[in-house]
Formats: sequence, C-alpha cells, structure tokens
Amino acid sequence: MSGRTGTGNGGVDGMDGPARHRSRIHELDRDIARLVRLRTAEDRRLQDARRAAGRPRTDLAWENAVLRGYQEALGPAGAQLALILLALGRSTSPGPAAEPEERKKEHTST
Repeated sequence: MSGRTGTGNGGVDGMDGPARHRSRIHELDRDIARLVRLRTAEDRRLQDARRAAGRPRTDLAWENAVLRGYQEALGPAGAQLALILLALGRSTSPGPAAEPEERKKEHTST
C-alpha cells in the first residue's frame, strides 16, 4: 500500500478524480463534434461557391495544406484526422443538422 489517501492531490486517487476527468472529456467531445459539424457545413458552402464560380469543387493544393497543418500540429494521426474532416466535407449526405443555436448564429452573421 502506498499510503496515499487522495488528500492533497485534488482527489485524483478518489472516485471523484476519474469521474471529473471523464466528465471533462465528454464535454470536450461534445465541443469537438459541434465544431466538426460547423467545419463540415462551411466546407460545403466553400465547395458550392467554387462550383458557382465555375471552378472544381475541390482544391487539392488547399487540401494538401490542410493535411500538412494537421500533421504539423498533431503528428501522423493529425493527417488522418484531416483526411476524415475533408471526407466529411465532401460527403453527399447532409449528416446531422447543426444545433439550433449554431444555425441562428450562421444566419445572423451574414
């Protein structure tokens, strides 16, 4: 036995420590999912604007820059994440709708 009681270390040894961390991770996951939905919607608007201007839907140089940015920030897994984000933007299915608050912000900012 280490003799640690969990006092003086923020309760990390106690049951509240892991629960607190899990709760924070769930909160971050919700934020990440919300931001991914917003990014996907913006990417689709960009593709629509390219098409309306008579240009190709995708810009490979820009996508490569996105890949490099994520890889520089997060390592090899960052490039994989970027590929997923780019694929979500290209997908033909609309995916989950943006949250009502997000839609309201989008309409008032234009």
